[in-house]
Amino acid sequence: MSLKGWKFKAAVITGGVVLLTVLFLVSPFFHIDEIIVEGNDRVVTSEILSRLELGGTTNILFFDADAAAVRVMGNLHVGDVSFRRSIPGRLYVTVQERRPSAYVEHGGRLLVLDDTGLVLEIRNQFREALPLLEGLQFTRVQLGEVLEVTNETDFITVVLYTQLLTAHDLIHRITHINVADPQNIRILVDYTEFHVGGTSDADQKVRTIAAILDIMPDANIRRGFVSLQTIRPYFFFELLQ
Repeated sequence: MSLKGWKFKAAVITGGVVLLTVLFLVSPFFHIDEIIVEGNDRVVTSEILSRLELGGTTNILFFDADAAAVRVMGNLHVGDVSFRRSIPGRLYVTVQERRPSAYVEHGGRLLVLDDTGLVLEIRNQFREALPLLEGLQFTRVQLGEVLEVTNETDFITVVLYTQLLTAHDLIHRITHINVADPQNIRILVDYTEFHVGGTSDADQKVRTIAAILDIMPDANIRRGFVSLQTIRPYFFFELLQ
């Protein structure tokens, strides 16, 4: 056989191998037949599966993760999502949810903010125990965007305290956060007020609130305040008349 003939034969064999490989890769063997959703609490699994828009013949090798992530994150309660493929047909979906952290009254309705100040929902009534933010002045409200406020410093302060209260598992016990006076921010548990001042030593102040609430379980019915503007080795509960 001539050199030209050998080249032709090799090309045919190579083409056949490539074709068979392609046919194998797009075969039902690689169809996604199992989806495992992890990390979701508030967003139900069926909602995530619906937003994935995966058909019965979606190939795991050619699955468009970027487009799927955009669709899943169309639910505002989803802050991030990642995917992991397990050949031949198992897809892991890991969801990171946003954390509702506070309410703000606006036009007779309630804005639900996450711990970055993003507007997650607009509701007609309270559903879960979260603090109501008071004294915050804002200029624009847009669902799915961070609240636009008049004083950025006040907003940063609010975000800082809501994140710390969440980190120390207090956010659901706090009923109000009042930032009308940025030099004397008030964190309330019903009738008990904690005057924390500004952001200086904010983490220590929140830890102190947690410690005080642990030894004062009836804080929700006591009318008084504790001054935490300056960290000291002792604190006094002062009654309000």
